Amino acid sequence: MQNQNVDLLIKEADHLLDTASHELERSQEDVMAYTVCYNSRQSIVNYLSSYLLQNSVEIKSPVTVAGLMEQCRKEDGRFQLIDISSIMCNHDETDEAYCLNIEKVSECLRIAKLTRNIVISDSPTH
Repeated sequence: MQNQNVDLLIKEADHLLDTASHELERSQEDVMAYTVCYNSRQSIVNYLSSYLLQNSVEIKSPVTVAGLMEQCRKEDGRFQLIDISSIMCNHDETDEAYCLNIEKVSECLRIAKLTRNIVISDSPTH
């Protein structure tokens, strides 16, 4: 059952990441920054959550990007390579603030892709 939950989280995260990527491919004046921000952030949450579940780590509340990243960093040093300080939601307890700046949401998408690469990698942990 746990593997099924992990697979579902990764599948949903991949879908969210694809949606954010496609939105950012539009011309700059047509990009809906909220869509990129929301989907990128949710994909990060799903990837990190799936990693923790896969490694039998209980997810602590409240569930935030920063909290999940901190938990993942304790399990795997590769997560130290991801700097989330550039995205505003990393410190929000509820993660309800959204960026509407194209550069900021592009950075969030980049971080989501880095997170995915670590989570789906077959490399050993550090």
